[in-house]
Amino acid sequence: MIKKDDIYKLAELAKLSIHEDELEVYEEKLNRAIESLEKIKEVNTDNVEITYNVNQMKNPLREDIVRESLSQNEVLKNTVEEQYGYFKILKVMD
Repeated sequence: MIKKDDIYKLAELAKLSIHEDELEVYEEKLNRAIESLEKIKEVNTDNVEITYNVNQMKNPLREDIVRESLSQNEVLKNTVEEQYGYFKILKVMD
């Protein structure tokens, strides 16, 4: 079970400040949470197939086909402004 020293270490790692009067509350809550998680160990998982995904769906990916792309001039002919051969974007923030 979790002790007060462990709670101080956890708080330090999480960059939290815990007061002395809160220690007992955290100790009780963390110990209850750990007890709940311990119940998972009691579940019989023999003969259960390992799953990596919760469903059998697969992402449909298109085949990557290399094609001839547009030239830089063709791409930039429809822009409002261009600079140094690239799109010129307006400032959003100062």
